[in-house]
Amino acid sequence: MAGRFKYDNKVFEVINAIVDLLVLGFFWIITSIPVFTMGASTTALYYTVNKSIRNKKGYAYREYWKAFKRNFKQATLCFLMWFVVAIFLVGDVIITKQVLRQDTQLGASYYFFLVLAGAALAWEFYLFSYIARFECTVMEAMKKSLFMMLANLGWSAALVAIFMACLFLCRDMMSLFILLPGGFCAIKNYILEKVFKKYRTPEDIARELEMNRTFSR
Repeated sequence: MAGRFKYDNKVFEVINAIVDLLVLGFFWIITSIPVFTMGASTTALYYTVNKSIRNKKGYAYREYWKAFKRNFKQATLCFLMWFVVAIFLVGDVIITKQVLRQDTQLGASYYFFLVLAGAALAWEFYLFSYIARFECTVMEAMKKSLFMMLANLGWSAALVAIFMACLFLCRDMMSLFILLPGGFCAIKNYILEKVFKKYRTPEDIARELEMNRTFSR
């Protein structure tokens, strides 16, 4: 009976996490509609997934709105700077793709800009996750997240590949679209916390583990 209860409890936890991810996905979509708020939305989503879903601390909907308001200015400034770079690279990809179709030597630059666009996407994954997890200035967040992305190219490429695969699935099953923000963020959180751990002191890690143990009692 005790084993069955423990199994049922695990099933309930999984269902509850999925529901939270759906709610968070809805929040992310709504708060990202103005576009320039996407940085704050993404930061709040990562913070909430890490705190409320992975470490079971606090209520997801409350943590999301608190993180959104707290990081709004910093995350928005970072997003606007990143967005300028992203728009430039996407424009280059579109233009060079047209040149590639004309079968000229310059068309080969399409692949160069495509790789850079992929790197910019990976940088975005690190950037707003970094803001969610560390106290930093705008420039520190921009530089340190870029460094981490370049220093961990294997994980960076994996994140881009997983994200593209998720988009492909949502294209064929639009009902999954609302699960995409939270679902991908959960995967991203699992990967990036491994990366972030390498750049944290043992004291920081021990302090966070103790906080998690205290909360779960």
